[in-house]
Amino acid sequence: MAHLTMVTASLAIARHLQETTGTSIKKIIQTLKPIQTIEILIAGHPYTATDPITPQAHQILTALTPQT
Repeated sequence: MAHLTMVTASLAIARHLQETTGTSIKKIIQTLKPIQTIEILIAGHPYTATDPITPQAHQILTALTPQT
């Protein structure tokens, strides 16, 4: 029963993402998958390194950000 719940929830989320962004779920995954962030500690100081966000990734993330 839990498996069916997870599948149904995943499908609902995928549909929401597609409708909100106007982009296929495959393209969303391909675009956002390379984005990574790493936090490292050097001499007791935390540093965060992130990959640059492409214009396509920015467009998807902006579409998914709630408007206030």
